Amino acid sequence: MLSVTVAASADVALSGPAGHAATHADVAKPAAVARVPAKAHSTRFRPTVANPTTASAVQLATGARSVVLSKRLDSRSLGARTGQPITRGAVMARAHSWIAEGVPYNRNAYNSDSNGTYRQDCSGFVSMAWNLPSSPANNYGETTGTLPNFATELNSLDDLQPGDMLDNISTHVVLFKGWTDGNHTTARILEEAHSGTTAREDARFYTRGYLSAHRYRPFRYNRIQDAAPPDILRPPAADPDDDVEPLVRGRKAG
Repeated sequence: MLSVTVAASADVALSGPAGHAATHADVAKPAAVARVPAKAHSTRFRPTVANPTTASAVQLATGARSVVLSKRLDSRSLGARTGQPITRGAVMARAHSWIAEGVPYNRNAYNSDSNGTYRQDCSGFVSMAWNLPSSPANNYGETTGTLPNFATELNSLDDLQPGDMLDNISTHVVLFKGWTDGNHTTARILEEAHSGTTAREDARFYTRGYLSAHRYRPFRYNRIQDAAPPDILRPPAADPDDDVEPLVRGRKAG
């Protein structure tokens, strides 16, 4: 049976937000999270960069060129990636599936399931929830520094909706689920937090004061859909006596 891989202290410090990785004296810890043995879906890999959680786009491209990758997944593909449309409901369902599976945090491993193959750290978790491209070239998911390339920054924390992200670009990123109260004082989030924990929901740690003090910025995935788009209605058939080109799904035929 495989066991959870506990990273060295340097891994913890780089992967989680300041004060939320291993110790944080100024804020009470969230409820303890039971350790869950790593399942067969957790596969270790050798990252192309020193820290796949927070690497920049330049570091990813350099790292990809330094290793042997297939032509389809070489470093040139990093600049051409784009996400696919996805509903908020699908984003939340994907995120909750990792929580239900008990996927353990590990920035040097990826999880393969019906959602695809994604790195088991904070930015890999958000990449998975948003269904972003994943390959060896980007170490199976985006990073805290590259996720904003797929999103638009919101004007305020109060603009957040389920499926948006809160990103401290240099350290940690979480998925927003909602507020615990009408005054928006504490966020309810979903995350891969740090070594020794599994994907989880937290409704105590991320207070508004903490988010602001630690420079978490609110972002919305550019291709998020609040609801399924309405069906495109086929226009009525043209009268044969009318001198009008036939229309097909709202566009001229031919």
